[in-house]
Amino acid sequence: MASQLFAQEADTEALVKKGYVIVSAGKNYEAIKKQAKTVADKLGYKLNLRDLEYHKTEGLSFSQSLCEKENMEYPFYIARGRWDDGEYVSVEYTNAYEGFTPGYYIIIVSSHDKDAAELKTALQHVKKSYKTAYIKYADVYMGCIH
Repeated sequence: MASQLFAQEADTEALVKKGYVIVSAGKNYEAIKKQAKTVADKLGYKLNLRDLEYHKTEGLSFSQSLCEKENMEYPFYIARGRWDDGEYVSVEYTNAYEGFTPGYYIIIVSSHDKDAAELKTALQHVKKSYKTAYIKYADVYMGCIH
């Protein structure tokens, strides 16, 4: 999968530590996607699935037609946090996040640089509705992808 390849080739100067507010995790994509819609409604956040779809062997991928249009290999998945920080609800696949337990779909409601004040503010807001929400950190490759 492309995301794993880039992480292996990444030089450490192109890595940025990102924080993610996570609400839930599970192994069933359809169940987590359904829950994500409920989370978005409850928090008043936009649901942004980033045009990702379930992929049998890779977990998640951009659609084959989008990959062809953008001249990307298929399947292709980029972990949240590269260019899309902010507060919105997305479903992501843990295999693309270094240090996360592999094989899970997670509901992320916020992503920011590790020390950003917005990250802790988002967690405080989310914990009012989801007491078990937490922040987890991962390095994100910010270098060139080609």
